[in-house]
Amino acid sequence: MEAEVMIVYYDSYCKMCTASSTIWRKLDWRKKLSFESFRLLQDYPKEMEKSLHVNHEGHWYNGYTAIIQIAKMLPLLWIILPFLYLFKWLGLGDFIYEKIAKNRKLVPVNQCKDGEACIISSDKE
Repeated sequence: MEAEVMIVYYDSYCKMCTASSTIWRKLDWRKKLSFESFRLLQDYPKEMEKSLHVNHEGHWYNGYTAIIQIAKMLPLLWIILPFLYLFKWLGLGDFIYEKIAKNRKLVPVNQCKDGEACIISSDKE
């Protein structure tokens, strides 16, 4: 029985998130990952705005744990899995992930409707 495809919900307003998903697509020669911008979903959980989310076989993972799950699906990244788990165990993985996620820039490029101005919200205001 073949495993289901993992769905990666990324933020298409985030340049870093979009670039990461592009790299993962290129590494996914086995076609085990499916990518969806959560911004295109009708009603998405607001938690998705704070961290990467993946769904695999009915299980949800987010943040640094989601990155580990993605790495498990991509054979070229298997070599770094021990380091990812070590960083998780030490608490560094989650710490670094949260710092990066909080400080990322969101730009809704091509996401505004014609004739409307894009409003970019910032938690730092």
